This record gives sequence, structure tokens and C-alpha cells, in this order.
Amino acid sequence: MLEVTMKSFNVEELDERQIYKLMSGSIIPRPIAWVTTQNRSGLVNVAPFSFFNVVSSQPPLVSIAFTAKKDTFNNIMATKEAVIHLISSQNVKEMNLTASKLNSNESEADKYDLELIPSQRVTVPSLKNSLVRFETVLYKHIPLENDAQFVILKLKNFIFDEEVLEESSLHILAEKLDPVARLAGNNFATLGEQWTLIRPE
Repeated sequence: MLEVTMKSFNVEELDERQIYKLMSGSIIPRPIAWVTTQNRSGLVNVAPFSFFNVVSSQPPLVSIAFTAKKDTFNNIMATKEAVIHLISSQNVKEMNLTASKLNSNESEADKYDLELIPSQRVTVPSLKNSLVRFETVLYKHIPLENDAQFVILKLKNFIFDEEVLEESSLHILAEKLDPVARLAGNNFATLGEQWTLIRPE
């Protein structure tokens, strides 16, 4: 066996940027939450987040971490609602546009001509161009250090394009879903080789 040299980094000796690079470059691939929210005046914000994941299925919870109090976070705290859209090859370029920095009084949906449709169980509208949507409400907010914020959202409604769902079994067809994941920097990835590994009893 070849001897491997491991590099060790004391977190207390790293700056914020270095920590981010090590985490975002090694915790990959990451799913992307493309989130619609709105402020109390009804202005719709659209933004992507890759510090996003499943928390629990009972109750059905997902989480998003924010590095600062961004418009999406502020809107969630104000209205207690959000719609999460999953990213595929068909909407990844639109998603990337909404990563740009706009003023708080500007809507990404308006600026980039993103079609909005009514949601079913929340007031916040949804983006039409998405194969999977989760309508959610705020479940818990945990303030973190350095103005970072962690929110847990409870799913109120699932919406799936019929092409990605085998309805009788509720099996998600991964190839049809064609998910796009975030890597480090400006890099993304799609599904690669897949295989089955049976768990021991």
C-alpha cells in the first residue's frame, strides 16, 4: 500500500476565505436550492444556495445556511415561506443568472424574465421552469456566528413533473430528473456513473 501524506489545517489558524475554500471544495457534490421568496410588499426574490440539504423526512424538513442576512433570508423571516426548486440541465443557466447581486428593491424574476406561477399551499410564487418544487414554511431559525444564519424549512407540498416521477411507486427517475450539483468555484456537475450496493442485514 502506498504511503499517503495527509495535510492538516487548524481551523483557528485559517481565515474565513480559506475555510470556505476547503469546505466548498471537499464537500461535493452539493444539491442546489433555487429559492423564491417575497418581501412584505410582494417583491419576489430568486436566488440559489448550495449549502442546502435534507434534515428529516418525519417531519419533512430541509435546511439552508446563509453566510449573511441576504434578501432571501430576510424574506423568509418576514413571511415565513419559501419555494425551493431543484436544478437540472434545463434551468441551470437561468439559475446562474440569479446569483448576481441586485439591489433589494429589484426582482431577479423581472430582470431575467423568469416566468412565475402561483403556488398551491404558500403565498410565495413558484418558478415555472423546474422539474421539482418544494413549497415550504419556516420551521426553525438558528443564528450562527459572524452573522451567518441557519434555517430549517418544513415541506408543505411536493410538486413533480410527471416525467421524473413513477407515480404508482413514488420512485424518482434520476436520469429524467437530470440533477445538477455544485462543486467549488464556478464548477458544476451532473450525474456520473451509478451502481447498486446492497446493505448488509
